[in-house]
Amino acid sequence: METFFIFFTTFFIQLIIAVEMNLVAPLAPYISEYFKIKPSSVVFFNIGFSIVGLLVPILGAFADKYGKKRSIILSLLFFIIGTIISGLAKIPILFAIGRVFIGIGYFALSGINFSYISEFIPYESRGKASGLLRLAFGIAILGSPIYATTLIAKYNNLLSIYLPLTIIGIISLIFMTMLPETEKNNEIKLEIRELNSLIKKPINFKALLIAFLFLATPLFLMNFLGIYLSSHFKLNQLKIGYVYTIVAFGTMFGVIFAGLFIDKIGKEKLAKISYSLVFVSLIILLISNSLNLIIVSLILMALGLDSGWTAYQTLLSEIEPNKKGIFMSLLYTINAIAVTVFSILG
Repeated sequence: METFFIFFTTFFIQLIIAVEMNLVAPLAPYISEYFKIKPSSVVFFNIGFSIVGLLVPILGAFADKYGKKRSIILSLLFFIIGTIISGLAKIPILFAIGRVFIGIGYFALSGINFSYISEFIPYESRGKASGLLRLAFGIAILGSPIYATTLIAKYNNLLSIYLPLTIIGIISLIFMTMLPETEKNNEIKLEIRELNSLIKKPINFKALLIAFLFLATPLFLMNFLGIYLSSHFKLNQLKIGYVYTIVAFGTMFGVIFAGLFIDKIGKEKLAKISYSLVFVSLIILLISNSLNLIIVSLILMALGLDSGWTAYQTLLSEIEPNKKGIFMSLLYTINAIAVTVFSILG
């Protein structure tokens, strides 16, 4: 029963942070109009969100030293504060500040959530645990565009989107206080040298570099897809939401497939197969100017991305078995760096 409660709570934490992360891209045309800014400027809301991800290893070290449960509670508080600020924002700078708080919560929780679960699940079965968290991510991608566009169409304000996330966040926070704490490692030091020593190991460096390069595809494409569909194919906000939702079916299938077969096929093998599928989908995308074919290629890309990331994240969870919190936080720091770099380039 305790294990079920752990999964239940971490699942909903993963769900709300993933829903928020996937709101800005499909709502880019609305947000630009809401704050009276250029559509291309909406991506800058992702930069403040991502830069703070550079601080996440501190929370990862905190998690290993003082307990992962305590670190999740602290990170969730940041997220809740951010959703309140963003929901009430009437000017761009306030919305950006809210997303900075949300960014701290998102990147910290993404890494620590999984490392927390992994303390209670053996490595041989950890693929299913990873698949479950990615399922929350898949549901978020599938539902968030329709969730956001429907509420915007009905209420025409950002608070209608952020208030439910705040409420679920508070409930998850209460549940989290009831869960067990993990073992503490008093030898962990909250300093830069600890991070450098991990990054300098050749296998760790290569693993993080692969993650950075792999993230280029979703960040370049999905961050600007809403603007592209609006300007090139003249789709309105609701239809853009539909496209994101259709593409998300690829994510859902990829996550479910990974959850079912990751431990059977093998984590490394599945990651390689999935990454190859992404490569093929990108070739189709490059040679097509048909909306239908573009959507098909995006579905294939989403399938490969999420089955691959699920397998890859699970594989990396045992690289540093005694420092899971720090290393998984480093993985999401790389995610934050990638969001920053590719948003600016985009």
